[in-house]
Amino acid sequence: MRAAAALDGPLGPALAPLGWLWSAVSRLRAAAWRRGLFRAHRPPMPVLSLGNLAAGGTGKTPLLLDTVARLERRGFRAGVLSRGYGGDEGRILRRRHPDCLLAEDPDRVRALQQFLAVGPPEILLLDDGFQHFRLERDLDVVLIDATRPFGRCLPAGLFREPPAALRRADLVVLSRAELVPPGRREEIWRRVEAVRSGLPPLPRIEGGVRAAGLRSVATGAEEPPAAVAGRRWHLAAGIGNPDSFRALVERLGGEVASTEFRPDHHAWTRAEIEAWAGRAPVLVTEKDAVKLQGETPDEVWELRVDWVFARGEEEWETRLDGLVLPVRAARIEPLWSAVDPRGGQP
Repeated sequence: MRAAAALDGPLGPALAPLGWLWSAVSRLRAAAWRRGLFRAHRPPMPVLSLGNLAAGGTGKTPLLLDTVARLERRGFRAGVLSRGYGGDEGRILRRRHPDCLLAEDPDRVRALQQFLAVGPPEILLLDDGFQHFRLERDLDVVLIDATRPFGRCLPAGLFREPPAALRRADLVVLSRAELVPPGRREEIWRRVEAVRSGLPPLPRIEGGVRAAGLRSVATGAEEPPAAVAGRRWHLAAGIGNPDSFRALVERLGGEVASTEFRPDHHAWTRAEIEAWAGRAPVLVTEKDAVKLQGETPDEVWELRVDWVFARGEEEWETRLDGLVLPVRAARIEPLWSAVDPRGGQP
């Protein structure tokens, strides 16, 4: 949050030349991989990559969890390869989807070997994988935060790559779409189409989060999302875009009395947590709550959210069906061989 505010001020333009250099290097790096100057590894299962142009904070974790749930409903076991930075996404995944395999390692190829050694998943999800070229993927998805879609590259801004990198994407998903008006969403899509000029048009897929409920971090007691309304809250969050957390609380009818926003993946100290005892009630994100177990005052609640599509859900389902088609066919082939072992030959 502090970094974003600083870069939106005079510091950003001052660092712009370094941002241009970062952008140029990122383009050269992507071109080198595209031309085969480096060797990419092909996992022995379909791979879906979820990533960003921004350095985090696009609402990717809710979509990842939703995708795991959709694959599980289809009867497929998913595995997630994550960098593991901060560890909070992995804890949420284990809590919500205990049957999903998870490997956390900055070296995704090494993490893949962990899966292959113990019994691989049928579908591989590459978390935060758009800039990770060492693993080939079948579907490359990029999330764009509608509240902060484009900007300067690091260190002058918060973006790893310029918008032109969207030419590599198979799908673009506009997240936090509910936080901006339709006209603004249309502007973003026109920008996406402009940078992808000459390529096949992309379907417009938009979504965001809805509140799933409140849960006491200390006791596990649960309340419906409506319990947010009519109460004054102290918001504490260590996420990439905490303003989206504030906006959700306000949409639910809660009053934001004060905020304590920290950098993404912030590890809350005991002193910070103990200070909440005098500021109850406190509301944190699920990403923060998984790091607070057993250490919180009674009036600390987590606001759980689920991903919801506002547009393009049918297209998303169609792409997932296409992704799992080879796995489905591999399951059928042994059964067919058992019925017709000669493969129809006389």
